[in-house]
Amino acid sequence: MVGLRQLLIVMLLLSGSASAQVFWSVTDREGRQNWLLGTVHSEDPRLLDFRPELIDALRQSRVLALELVPDAGMLDRLNEAMHFDRAELPELLDESLYQRVIELMDRHYGMGEPAVARMRPWAVAMTLSLPPPETGLFMDLALSFRAAGMGTEVVALETLDEQLGFLTGLSETAQIDMIRQAVEDFERIPELFEALITTYLSGDLNALERLSFEQLDEMDPEVRRHFYEAGLVDRNRVMLERARPKLEAGGLIIAVGALHLPGKAGLLQLLRDEGFTVEGIF
Repeated sequence: MVGLRQLLIVMLLLSGSASAQVFWSVTDREGRQNWLLGTVHSEDPRLLDFRPELIDALRQSRVLALELVPDAGMLDRLNEAMHFDRAELPELLDESLYQRVIELMDRHYGMGEPAVARMRPWAVAMTLSLPPPETGLFMDLALSFRAAGMGTEVVALETLDEQLGFLTGLSETAQIDMIRQAVEDFERIPELFEALITTYLSGDLNALERLSFEQLDEMDPEVRRHFYEAGLVDRNRVMLERARPKLEAGGLIIAVGALHLPGKAGLLQLLRDEGFTVEGIF
């Protein structure tokens, strides 16, 4: 069964060679300067207190490349993707699980049954695995606002369909299992997110990667393979390919979920394989 701790991995992806930094300088053979930042899709205020090195890089950059540009159009498309045309969720869940979902969604997320009944299973699981939003100012959104205020172009490296593909590609049974475990573990969300954010703020990608893959190891082998290949490996290659023209021009900050950075198939190693010099900043 897919558990809440595994869903935290999804948060970092929608939202992995490991080293103790999350912000990196990326230069090519001609010395053109770019940067790579690992992010967390969270509104925790500790994540929004951007360090001076990142602010300086934003001032020097021409383009900020995020996984998705969090504008109104994208959010509208996401909302559409999260819902069926009619109330199908009651037909997919047993009565006791459905009623528990309705209770949690109403009490903690302010969502009534008519809206919840139309939600797709993966969307319910994702919602219940994240802390109820308070401000809506997530790290990637805050970066986007800061960059735009400095006159920096903000672009997307993926489409919404591509980013959601690793979730929509899961079987219906796996998605329902995710809901069931998210409901069971709901009270542990603050504890789990505190561990995740503390690890991220320590700058230790080794620990973050280790934590994440320990959780992946608890998944069903088919689901684990799907998450790793579709959620990380395939997306890393696509993001780098789309970033390449802007990398070659210089002045690019790539800011994507922290788990896209480490590992043999991570962006750090892919950049090094292409001849870029990658050095940790913090």
